[in-house]
Amino acid sequence: MRIQIIFQIKTDVGDGITACFIMRKFYVLLVCSLSFLLFSCRTTFVYTEVSVPEEGTFVFEKITDETIETVGAPNIDNNGRDHITFNANRTMAVSPDGNMLYYLAISNKQVNVYRKDLSSKNIQTQRTFRSNVNNISVSPDGEKLCFSEISGDYSLLYQTDASVGSIVRQLSTQNVKDSHPYYQKDGNKIFFDRSGAIWSYDLQNGQVVNYCRGYQPYPLNDEEFLCYRESTNRGEIWKVNFVTGHESVIVSMDERWFITPSLSPDGKWILLAGNTIPNGNMDEENVDIYVVKVDGTNLTQLTYHKGHDICPVWSADGKYIYFLSQRGTEEGNYNIWKMNFNLK
Repeated sequence: MRIQIIFQIKTDVGDGITACFIMRKFYVLLVCSLSFLLFSCRTTFVYTEVSVPEEGTFVFEKITDETIETVGAPNIDNNGRDHITFNANRTMAVSPDGNMLYYLAISNKQVNVYRKDLSSKNIQTQRTFRSNVNNISVSPDGEKLCFSEISGDYSLLYQTDASVGSIVRQLSTQNVKDSHPYYQKDGNKIFFDRSGAIWSYDLQNGQVVNYCRGYQPYPLNDEEFLCYRESTNRGEIWKVNFVTGHESVIVSMDERWFITPSLSPDGKWILLAGNTIPNGNMDEENVDIYVVKVDGTNLTQLTYHKGHDICPVWSADGKYIYFLSQRGTEEGNYNIWKMNFNLK
């Protein structure tokens, strides 16, 4: 855009005052125009790129197509704030054998769980017939799905068959906010969060147990889980031993929020989504995929695209990561993407 300036200053007093007024008006308009241009440049992203140089040798593969289906997108907002705010649910789950991907998609203004055979990505099957599902987890034997559904001011847990039928078993009582369910490794309990605290539901006897504060529990074994906790100016990842009561922080950084922790199949890495602070190569804060060693060392950023990358899950063998991303589309639509993972 080119701005052309044409004005004339006359020498007599009256015309001099007029010229001064015109110059002042022009200066205000010029500053406003330049500010608008700078803001426009700062917020214009090139979403069509599949990858950026900072992502090195990682290979990205598109799993869904926004022209065919609309996947469930996270809530991310950066309007009028120093930092973006984001709330990512567990919108995907991979079957234990690695053949099926379960994910949330929107059809007829309803959000439900769909199943995609990863060997033939164009075929998907609807697995729930609800109104507003927002989290999913698949059982260790691959036979059941647990999901949470928003209903008014509340959120309830349900369980259904992973492959056939539409019968659901309600696990939550009424008038609660249960979310982010995840099966324990033996499949006997489901861990979840309720109003800022971690709970579990025993599938054998229906017993509900409260453990500690936190969100998004990820059971590690019969005694420990990972979870996300909010603190002053940060979102942290913690490991909690609910038998001994020992708690340790894994990731904590000023002005950073890390969420949705999950352990790699080999037990070496924790997969996260987190906000990336602007630097010389980035104009605006966004959300990217990270990993960190289980002892809290070697925090590593995996994605650098200017579109948001969020809601990551491991493949069954740990060689790939599935996640939601705005990359590779004209308008920043979300799709499910797959990337290789080869860090040791």
